[in-house]
Amino acid sequence: MRNWIFIAVPLWFIGCGNASTSSSKKDTTKKTVENVKKATGRATENKELTAFAHFIAGMQDSNALASTRKNIWKSFAKNTDEKWAILNERIGLKIQGWVKENPKNVKKEPGTLFYPFAGGDFYYANLFFPKQDTTIMIGLEPCGTIFNPSNIADSNMIRYYNNLDHTMFFPHKLGFFRTKSMANDFNRGPLNGTLHTVLFYIARAGYNVHYISHFNLNNEGQEIDKLDAKEMTKKTKRIGYKVGYSLPGSNVVKELIYMSYDASDGYLKTHTGLVHWLENRNKVVTFFKAASYLMHEAYFSTIRNFVKNHTVRLLQDDSGLPYGFMLDNGFEVELLGAYSKTIKLFAGRFQPEMKKAYEKAAPLKLPFMIGYNAEFKECNMQSAVKK
Repeated sequence: MRNWIFIAVPLWFIGCGNASTSSSKKDTTKKTVENVKKATGRATENKELTAFAHFIAGMQDSNALASTRKNIWKSFAKNTDEKWAILNERIGLKIQGWVKENPKNVKKEPGTLFYPFAGGDFYYANLFFPKQDTTIMIGLEPCGTIFNPSNIADSNMIRYYNNLDHTMFFPHKLGFFRTKSMANDFNRGPLNGTLHTVLFYIARAGYNVHYISHFNLNNEGQEIDKLDAKEMTKKTKRIGYKVGYSLPGSNVVKELIYMSYDASDGYLKTHTGLVHWLENRNKVVTFFKAASYLMHEAYFSTIRNFVKNHTVRLLQDDSGLPYGFMLDNGFEVELLGAYSKTIKLFAGRFQPEMKKAYEKAAPLKLPFMIGYNAEFKECNMQSAVKK
């Protein structure tokens, strides 16, 4: 069952590295430069990959690609700087401030963030969970490949810049990312998967890139067919990737893992690799945003049970786990923001029990607008900790 729901999920993308293995439960330990060196031999920044990330993010780089000297790139960079500044002021800085003012002090909090139905949404994952050193994202969107701008005609590069600009900034005006739009966005020439937006966000967040490696999963959950980014072509199909990245001067190498996977029960019964791979993880922190209420559906019980059994702390909007399910399964739930309705498309997923709980708790409004109800100037989130 590949088509989940018309409107949905946050964003995008791809990349793969070998800094952790599917059979190891040490994935939640700090990925220091020394640990990454032992595991992959790639502890240092890859300046070429960082330069590519800066290139598609419209940022100058000391190892700049030749295409950054072209006027079309300079125009793209100027436009991107302006839009990024607006996005940062309207959403980014507000979320960062809120996270700092509302720390969650959970004993032995896992270093791994699990973000199902995320597409390639590194943007919000990084804002809400800056302390996690491993981020696992799942989406239907393809992984994608990097490219050499020198081999692409200027007219096609202009089209790429326009498509990337639309993919990166238009969804934030809605408060969520649309699955249908992403399916179209990631089928446009060089913009062929979430890797592009992931690298865009990684670069704009100030990180350098250490590695990108792609992989497949066998039905036992083992990572196979591994290829570095430069070995990938449009004809080389992989279901996942890892990106190693770090802040300049930091000795902690973080890792983003993206997998292009249908997470419905029917698909997972015959494609068991993801389930085994996830079960080999340790405890996680989980995040849901604009997730099409898939966790309310009976045919997503496998992922729902993984979240129930492995999650230490959960942050979500109302499109994640049902309120009653959280209460019945040992979560202490704090209500945040405001909740009074759902958009018309998901009217059948309105939760009267949670509305009554909101009315009783009367929480303060959140200082940002994300999620489906942003069009109503309303934002709700639930913060839950497993008892």
